[in-house]
Parts: sequence; structure tokens; C-alpha cells
Amino acid sequence: MAKILFLHGNGGGKSRFRPFLKYIHQQDIQLDVVVPDLSGFEGRPFPRDKEPWDILIEDISSVIDPDENWILYGHGIGGSMLLEWASRGFPLANGDSLSPQKVILHSIIGASLHKRFFPKLMKPLWIRKGMQAMIASPALRPMWARRLFRNPSEIAPRIIHRFFDDYKSCEAFPMFFDIITPAWYQEIQSKLGAESYLFIWGGEERVIKAKYLDLWKKDFPNSEFVIFPSWDHFPMLDDIEDFTEKMLNFLKE
Repeated sequence: MAKILFLHGNGGGKSRFRPFLKYIHQQDIQLDVVVPDLSGFEGRPFPRDKEPWDILIEDISSVIDPDENWILYGHGIGGSMLLEWASRGFPLANGDSLSPQKVILHSIIGASLHKRFFPKLMKPLWIRKGMQAMIASPALRPMWARRLFRNPSEIAPRIIHRFFDDYKSCEAFPMFFDIITPAWYQEIQSKLGAESYLFIWGGEERVIKAKYLDLWKKDFPNSEFVIFPSWDHFPMLDDIEDFTEKMLNFLKE
């Protein structure tokens, strides 16, 4: 069975996948999931001596065993990281390149950048840092939880608090608004538009609404697109069983 590389989105960390990983262990489900430690996340510093994409790709590729079969899954900006890596030919640290069995892009950032207000709002650095502080603020967490999760009362409080703590300690959070831009996406699309990926989206998605999937369909006509009607942005927290079932189905295809 293939290994699955999981990449989380901006502000996040392994905690976003921890309940899912605990669940598959408890159920003795045979999924081999690898979540890399990314520079600038979970309190780790972000080096300033290299280009940001080079640092992130080194972090990602460092966990890859080229002798294994791999499925790559990226959520939010994690999917955008996969696209950047793909545009370079999936290079590995030893000089080889990876040929993934499948690339799954879940509610990712790119095609909608020129349509959505939020990326435009976040251009000034002070707004990015202010937004990061607001998301991490203990007083505002109940409001953010209602906006981000389908049923926050059904998620363990320690998981929700860790979710928001990750924003507070994410040094890389503001940087992504500089490197993931409409110009970046145009270059990515020009290189990868003919590729075949699997795009998945939630029908109840509120962070990056499913209507933007039409933009991806236009720019990646050879790809497959699947909408799961009941999913919001974080099904790995909102509905662990269904999320796990879908991951298992992707392995069987």
C-alpha cells in the first residue's frame, strides 16, 4: 500500500491531523501517513538565508523515501505547496525526483486569488500580523470556531485550543501572502495545466467556497474534481470517520 504525505495549510500544524491519526490507530486501519515538520510552523523558526520555496520543498522532500509509492495530499496552502513542488518536477534531496501515484488537492489556494477579497485585504504586513493575532486570541476563539468548524461543540476543546495556538506560533503565516500570488499562480498553471490531479472540495466549504472550483476546472481540464456535499473546510476534524473513508477509497482507486 502506498504511503500518504499530508501537508497542512497556513497557520496550522500536525494537530490538524492528530485526531485523524489517532482514529486510524485505534481502529487498526492500515494507512501509512507521513506529516513533515515544516519550517516556520509550530514554533519552529523560518530561515532567512534561502528562498522560502526552497526551504519548504527541502522540508517536504526530506521525509520522502524514493523507493516507496506515494500519494500526496495537500490541504489549503499545503496543496499550493504541492503545486510548487510539482512545477519543479518533484525534486528530492538525493538528486532524484518523485513520481507520485496520485496528487490530491483539497480546497487549495491559487485559481481564486484574483477573485477573493481576503488575499487583497492581507497585502499590508500589519494587517496580516493583526489577523494572525486575532485568530489566535483566546477571547475570539469561540467566534472563529463557529466560522471554521461545522460542529465545534463535537470537537475536543484541547484540539480546538491547539488549533488556534498553532496560529500564534506560526512564524511563516505572513510570508505566504508574498509568495502565493496571482502571478505565482499564472506561472504554476502555465507549467501544470495539462497535468491530471484530483481536486476535492466541501459542498459546505466556507473558507474557500466551492464556487471557485469552476476556475480550477477551466485551468486544469485533465484533472478530476469531486465535491463532498457535507464537508466544510476541516473534515479531518469535523467528520473523522467520513474523512478516513474517503482517504481509504482514494488508495483503492
